[in-house]
Amino acid sequence: MMRSVSIISACFALLVLSSVQCQQNEEPKADATFQLHPEFELKLVAAEPLVFDPVDFEFDEHGHAYVLEMPGYPMDDAESRLVQLHDDDGDGLYDRRTVYADGLHIASSFMPYQRGFLVLAPPELLWLGDSDGDGIADVRKSLMGGFERGNQQHNSNGLTFGLDNWIYAANGGNDGKPFFLANPTDSLDLRGQDFRFRIDSSRLERVGESSGGFGLAFDQWGNQFETHNLEHISQLVFPGKFIEDLAVEPRHTLLNISDHEVNGLSRIYPIGEQETRVNHPEQAGYFSGACGITYYGGNAFPEPFNNQIFVADVVLNLIHLDLLSADGSALKASRHEEKKEFLASKDRSFRPVNMTTGPDGALYVVDMHRGVIEHPEWIPDELEATMDLNAGKKQGRIYRIFPKASGASAMAILDRSDPAALAEALSHPNQWVRNTAHRLLIEEANPASVELVKAKVKATDPLATVHALWILDGLNALNPGLLGRIFDDQEAPVLVNALKIIAEKPSYYSELLPQVLAGIQHPDARVRLFALLALGSFPDEISSSHWEKITTNLVKLSAQNQLDTWQVMAMATVAQHDPVSMLHAIISSQVTHSDPEEALLQTLCRMAGKSGEPYQVQAVLRNLTPTNHAVTLLMQALAQGLEQATSPQAGQPEVIAILNQLEKGQDPAIVQAGMRIRKCLKLPTSPAYDKLLQESIEKVADQTLPLTERLQWLQLLETAPFARHSAKLYPLLDPREPLELQKEVLGQLWRSNDPEVSKELIARWDRLSPQAKEAAGNILLYKSMYQADLVSALETKTIQMGEMNFDLERRRTLLWWSDDPDVKKRAEALFTDAGVVTRKQVMAQMQLALSLTGNPVKGQQLFLNLCSQCHQYGNLGIAVGPVLTEINRKSKESLMHDILDPNAAVNTQYLNHRIRTKDGSMYTGIVEQEDDRQVILKNLGGLEQIVPKNEIDQFNSLGISLMPEGLEASMKPEDLADLLAFLQGGETH
Repeated sequence: MMRSVSIISACFALLVLSSVQCQQNEEPKADATFQLHPEFELKLVAAEPLVFDPVDFEFDEHGHAYVLEMPGYPMDDAESRLVQLHDDDGDGLYDRRTVYADGLHIASSFMPYQRGFLVLAPPELLWLGDSDGDGIADVRKSLMGGFERGNQQHNSNGLTFGLDNWIYAANGGNDGKPFFLANPTDSLDLRGQDFRFRIDSSRLERVGESSGGFGLAFDQWGNQFETHNLEHISQLVFPGKFIEDLAVEPRHTLLNISDHEVNGLSRIYPIGEQETRVNHPEQAGYFSGACGITYYGGNAFPEPFNNQIFVADVVLNLIHLDLLSADGSALKASRHEEKKEFLASKDRSFRPVNMTTGPDGALYVVDMHRGVIEHPEWIPDELEATMDLNAGKKQGRIYRIFPKASGASAMAILDRSDPAALAEALSHPNQWVRNTAHRLLIEEANPASVELVKAKVKATDPLATVHALWILDGLNALNPGLLGRIFDDQEAPVLVNALKIIAEKPSYYSELLPQVLAGIQHPDARVRLFALLALGSFPDEISSSHWEKITTNLVKLSAQNQLDTWQVMAMATVAQHDPVSMLHAIISSQVTHSDPEEALLQTLCRMAGKSGEPYQVQAVLRNLTPTNHAVTLLMQALAQGLEQATSPQAGQPEVIAILNQLEKGQDPAIVQAGMRIRKCLKLPTSPAYDKLLQESIEKVADQTLPLTERLQWLQLLETAPFARHSAKLYPLLDPREPLELQKEVLGQLWRSNDPEVSKELIARWDRLSPQAKEAAGNILLYKSMYQADLVSALETKTIQMGEMNFDLERRRTLLWWSDDPDVKKRAEALFTDAGVVTRKQVMAQMQLALSLTGNPVKGQQLFLNLCSQCHQYGNLGIAVGPVLTEINRKSKESLMHDILDPNAAVNTQYLNHRIRTKDGSMYTGIVEQEDDRQVILKNLGGLEQIVPKNEIDQFNSLGISLMPEGLEASMKPEDLADLLAFLQGGETH
């Protein structure tokens, strides 16, 4: 039992005014709303009045627990505070709280540091200390400024001490230009990246592309993971600094590593009746509030739960477990159990925002415990008016998860004054103990610890070796001789960390170049990756003196057909010393290149082009011949680089002769690529271009030509003024034309910014294929110059509302973000911020069904009578429209809306189409499959009709869902309640 509300309120009032201690006399208990993996136990170790609005939870080296509270979420009406929780009787449950510090802005992240705590409290980074030992901070130093604060969900967060002795933090999305107060003019523009800093040397760096989410995680080897809403687990494959300003693709190194995505979303399995999504109903049952990503390395869990990743979904009240495995140079995350989560709750106020591994090896869960967790920015205004955004304030829970078989372990305690014990702790199986000992050894910098730590290098424990290397590096006690011995017989992750150390100080470790070169041929992909990055870090004078040997090794690696995307990017960091000679060496090797090797060649061409130097441009072109099968790709890559160049030297008449020779065969793809290069260098067009441009209009429309050739002619056509050929583009938006051709046309229409595009697309709207319609809709919606025409088409129902997939952001594109006040006003008459409803009266008439308790048995019969000809549920029905087997992920309200108003928002996949063939036959149904040869329509009852494209006379979208309106005519509210009960989990019979 919790204490009474009056006691809670009184206690809360006291604690926010001072550091008065507040007790909890009765043991809190986790209730039966939870579903946890059966091998584990969930213990509620703290709850209100000890914890209010918690967002972060950490332990200091003494095993003392601290929680960061954020009562100002989401209204920014109160400041955060740091609180110590006391376990007076040692039973693992917390009994008292002491406010360590308050007035911490809207802080959402902290970490122990230098006998106190760092708190990331935008716009500041603070250090808090307790100089007199009374448990209350009496020292407050502002170390950094410049962090932006806006939507509190997007503040910088995730403070973490890394293996490399830097402190890491997640951007969160608000960005900023942080700076050390000691040097305020030297700020760092975060530019959408995460960052790291060293307080001892006032250094601050971008780390790489940020997911923009809440939390960071590092595995035991230093691999970095991130999370954000829909993409629940991403890996920063390597730091972005290595490729900064290089013309590589992709442009960043953040990778979604989940292997269980479907159409960009990862299915998760909440329990209990689901609430109505206030912004994206289509995301119900999928990750949409991923946060608190945590690597569990406590070593107290049984296999396979140890050394894995846990991610919370704060919207769907659960914690998901991913198992990590190697996947080339990156890792892969796979779900642990199908259709079931590690932890889930029926309590809609259970909001697991964060997790941490404790000194006892348990996993601690931070439950903010709010009725509404979405930020008001993403709640439609009219719905927000009906909500209590403060529901759950002054509440909060901390849970501990541990194995049933072993029970809870004792808290590990570390003594920063005992270097021998700290060095020995580097071999501890619990990651928290190792990391904390590591941090304390760095903070204390005790000379007596150096030899103790050196004894851990090349120990039988690879993890202790990695910690020891980085500690010695941080204490300036690691030398090339000691590091070089690591390369003899160590495991791959140890070698990766040794290579990271070299990449941090390449000049100091220049004598280890042979070991780095050997690493390029290592059988482990991640060793190869970081060997390349280390090699690319060496200064030019070192690279120059060993360039022949480096080139030989890179050509050898390229020929082994083992490259992946990340190694190609890493090879670019090496090749930046001389991309042209590297290109020449690889092409001259005359090996058969796979896709990654061709990607490498393209990267080298882009790098040469981006340099803008005449020598490099000419040298690339001299390495190309018209008979080289990749010549077009490489010329296009050179053009891309030139287009990124700051100021490529114009003219370059030497290039004209080379291009004329390449274009001699009048290959349209080569000529088009050559034209891009000429444009960048301000060179005149070639005779071949002028001649082929005249042919292109006829060739593009010639359906007897192969698709690849038509695409080449179409791409050539784009180099001419749009008005000159636009009339030839629109007829290609015909469902009978190849899909890839239509895609290229739509891309050209997007890039043209021609004022007539919207009118032409709307005039052809009902004749567009489903894929073309989706792209055309985006052109009309996201190009502001076309929005007025789009609204007109919606008003006249030339375009049906449901065809535009008006989710929250797409609605707001017209309602809020349009530059045209008239567009905003007209859009408001069509739909609201809360959603699209086209049958308001019917919805109101059947509203009673939501409050009734339905009979799933009767609901099953209704499903068989009304729905089974189009939908499958379990083993019942036919899958024409969406399969409904897991439809219980949606709320009753959302289901009712889907049933009664099917055309309010239609997945274009389920739009009804009509085909008339040349012999006059008519067919209707959804497009089950379409390729360049045929269209397969599926109709009620699952009947399929295959129509060859060469037999199609007309192919039109009817603009409405295959699911008919008016199902309510045969139902009373009681019937609808029965159907909803069945769809939400009723048993089939």
